[in-house]
Amino acid sequence: MSQTASLKIGLLAASVSLSLISSQASAAGFGITEQSITGLGSAFSSGSAGAGDGGTIYFNPAGMSFLENKREITLGAHIIDPNAKFKNEGSVHATTVALTGDNESDAGPVALVPNFYYTRPLNDQWMFGFGMNAPFGLVTDYDDDWVGRYHALTSDLKTVNLNPSVSFKSSENLSLGFGLSAQYIKAKLSNAIDFGGICRLTQASGTCDSLALESQADDGEVEVTGDDWSFGYNLGLMWQASPDTRIGLAYRSRVKHKLEGEADFDTPANAAPIAAGAGLVDRDVTAKVTLPDSFSAGFDHKVNNKLTINGDITWTNWSLLDELVIEFDPLTGAAAAADNVTTLKWQDSNRYSLGMSYVQNNTWTWRAGIAYDEATQKGDEDISVRVPDNDRLWLSLGFTYTPSKDMNVDFGYAHLFVDDVDINKSLADAENLTRGNLVGKYELDVNIISAQARWSF
Repeated sequence: MSQTASLKIGLLAASVSLSLISSQASAAGFGITEQSITGLGSAFSSGSAGAGDGGTIYFNPAGMSFLENKREITLGAHIIDPNAKFKNEGSVHATTVALTGDNESDAGPVALVPNFYYTRPLNDQWMFGFGMNAPFGLVTDYDDDWVGRYHALTSDLKTVNLNPSVSFKSSENLSLGFGLSAQYIKAKLSNAIDFGGICRLTQASGTCDSLALESQADDGEVEVTGDDWSFGYNLGLMWQASPDTRIGLAYRSRVKHKLEGEADFDTPANAAPIAAGAGLVDRDVTAKVTLPDSFSAGFDHKVNNKLTINGDITWTNWSLLDELVIEFDPLTGAAAAADNVTTLKWQDSNRYSLGMSYVQNNTWTWRAGIAYDEATQKGDEDISVRVPDNDRLWLSLGFTYTPSKDMNVDFGYAHLFVDDVDINKSLADAENLTRGNLVGKYELDVNIISAQARWSF
């Protein structure tokens, strides 16, 4: 194998694809649906047409016109507890030896996702709102010695979305909404590097003389960090089709990010020559990521004075993530590092939800809902260990306690049943030559517990 080929293999082993920003989130892909606690109680079936609290700023800004004609502050938090247990089923290195390390690992740490909303009337027709939330993110974190460490160790993605919005009630039955989004993204991504395996495969003279030439004998690590600010918008419409039935339509735009940061390599002393020859040294990086747009349609129907049913369908344009590219900046006097291209083959997904709320009296309101969320990844070769995604079924419960006319306290709980995920990272894919043929199964589920308080004045 040529020296050029050996450098490319080394680079592929160390480059961290931006698919790492995906994490074991509660929604398909790495989306976070948890933007409202009243919405969680009914599995977000009320998202596009319900307007139950300030979270309508995110789901459909037109819904602000259907809130009480007074100022309201909403402060909430979601505790998301994902379980992503991997079981090894015969993973091997390209050198045909078994991948060593812990054969079972749980990559799903608990995460806290906060929301804040403020709404106020400007006059009889206009409402203003401001929301702050996290539409994408969460974390996966594997043990350093797990069998798939060359594919991923830590993935930590955080987003903060600032969303000033207005709604306009054009008639008694029709409201329009518009919002701007200022979105910050920050990512920290890492994986181990098998320098011994690189040398075993390439047999590169000179640069590999100090290594054992055995796979998994001389491990290093790379950590990529980056951040960016960018902008988008959201639109909404709500139509009161009858005194008891409301229809909602909403759109959130895609947001194009260009992350800038650095790649930091932790390299064993005896692997320094191969790292330097392949350009695997500390340097700046950039990567373009487009977070997907979505479209929702739903209804809110009052059966009687106590019972209301909701339904919602949301489409998300995950197919935008077809491939991701990391660009390594050149360094004076250092070997060039070629751009790393990763094919993702993500697919658009739909989320279907149906729910209800029951007003027992002026103090208690009860909610329940069910939802089906389609996966973004299909095929065991395309599954990312950063986000072992599959179809999921939501079952949700919630309630509102109203201790006074100016205060509400909301609680919600959801359990997500996720189909097992088979993974088989083929060695025919050049990206996996030094990462290994990772073969196994993920057992997945998610628990969500949420609470918020709302004050009106």
